[in-house]
Amino acid sequence: MDQELVAYLDRRFAEVRGEIVGVRDDLRAELRAEIAGVRDELRGEIVGLRGELRGEIAASAVETRRHFDVVAEALMAKIQVVAEGVIAVDEKLGRFRGEVGEEFRKVERRFLHLEARIVR
Repeated sequence: MDQELVAYLDRRFAEVRGEIVGVRDDLRAELRAEIAGVRDELRGEIVGLRGELRGEIAASAVETRRHFDVVAEALMAKIQVVAEGVIAVDEKLGRFRGEVGEEFRKVERRFLHLEARIVR
């Protein structure tokens, strides 16, 4: 082969290699820019989703609180009914205790009266 041809081919290969490196660097820069753009876009979407999620959680908390308040109010009403029933039973028991005590006193007086008759 001729030295001129070898030199020409070396120059051409060097130029092609330089062009390939340039294209590779350009593609790398474009790819990095595109990745950065997608990253920024995803960050924005994540921030938006985070805000939506916080809003949904807050709404759920309000709904849960309202439900709890309704349940608590119903329980308080039932507890009030039970308390009134306990008071009524306590009053009846007090009256019954008084009636039974009176009856025992009557029976005791009768026993004392009978005992006094037997002893005489």
